Amino acid sequence: MTELVVTSEIHALVRVSYLLRMLTLLVCMLGFVDQALAPEAVVAIIFLTLTSMAGISIPSAPEVLDKHPILVVLDGLLMTALMVALGTDNPLVLGALSSCVVLGVVLPLVPAVLSTFVMVAGYLTASLSDHSQERMFMSDFGYPITFISVVAIGQVFRVLAQRKRQSERAMADLVTGAAAAAERARLARELHDSTAKTLQGMVLTARSLDHWIEHDPTRAATEAKELAESADEAVVRLRSLLSTLRQDDNEQAFHESLATLARDGTQGTGVRLKLDLDPVTVSAPGVRYELLAAAREAIANAVTHSGADQVTVALSSEEEELCIEVVDQGRGFSLDILPGRELDGHFGVRGYSERLALIGGAAEVTSRPGKGTRVKLVAPLMGLREEARG
Repeated sequence: MTELVVTSEIHALVRVSYLLRMLTLLVCMLGFVDQALAPEAVVAIIFLTLTSMAGISIPSAPEVLDKHPILVVLDGLLMTALMVALGTDNPLVLGALSSCVVLGVVLPLVPAVLSTFVMVAGYLTASLSDHSQERMFMSDFGYPITFISVVAIGQVFRVLAQRKRQSERAMADLVTGAAAAAERARLARELHDSTAKTLQGMVLTARSLDHWIEHDPTRAATEAKELAESADEAVVRLRSLLSTLRQDDNEQAFHESLATLARDGTQGTGVRLKLDLDPVTVSAPGVRYELLAAAREAIANAVTHSGADQVTVALSSEEEELCIEVVDQGRGFSLDILPGRELDGHFGVRGYSERLALIGGAAEVTSRPGKGTRVKLVAPLMGLREEARG
């Protein structure tokens, strides 16, 4: 079977089809208020009730049907058997329309056509074999035509949803390529402007130590302390840069990639790391790339500037969005200083927003002196949002 990744649109339509089945059943029950129910009608009501409740109340129902398409085929076969047992003049037959919706959106073309053929054949067998019923075009052929039409519409919807997903992936790949090129340029600038200058300063300081040890031991001790601090800062920066250069493995679960990134960013710094990561699936390469890059920068800032002894990295999801939070209980800062920091060439906080904007997301930084800092990154789970894509 051709693999189908259940998109949010298909997910919603499958759930709507079971809601339609439940509403159809409730309407039909009104017609049975003053009637004795035949055993086959009772079986049909139980079947429609259970399947409707399962499809509505179980959040993973669309994914289960996708992974096990035999359940969709079985549902269609049972509806066909009920039509034969109940007769085509029974209102419970309307429940078959919901089966047609699921057949159309979940199954590939060939299985969907075969299943629809079985349903139509079952209906025609029941209808034409009932000699007590007056022959009419709508009763004999109206339902079969409707079944075929609903399945066809479901197939069109399915194809459009798949093409939309493919377009999102292609757009995400383009974003990834552009972002990777920009990131390489940024890394080159940062290596030259910060790390290289730090190393050059360390070399000059180290060369002068002999002189100060001989003529001014106190000054030599101060220079040695500053040299050690510069070395620590260079190690942190280089570790962050090397982690950035490591390509994200799209085959690895996103929360595992984030955990690896966080451990690399705090290893050897003396800062404890606390992870609270939900197993969120992020498939779009562009979204993964920008989220990990922004998270890496937030962790590096917390380790380098906060003075905190612990950094917490959390990952959670709600509906179609995910949220990454990097929190420290360090010295914090006033957000009023950001414009001045940018004039000095420090664009870390603005960088979060620019990265997240590329993938239709948003970044929020909250901090107060003495109260620590929280960086919150929110982005869609799939591709780009419609408004960002336009």
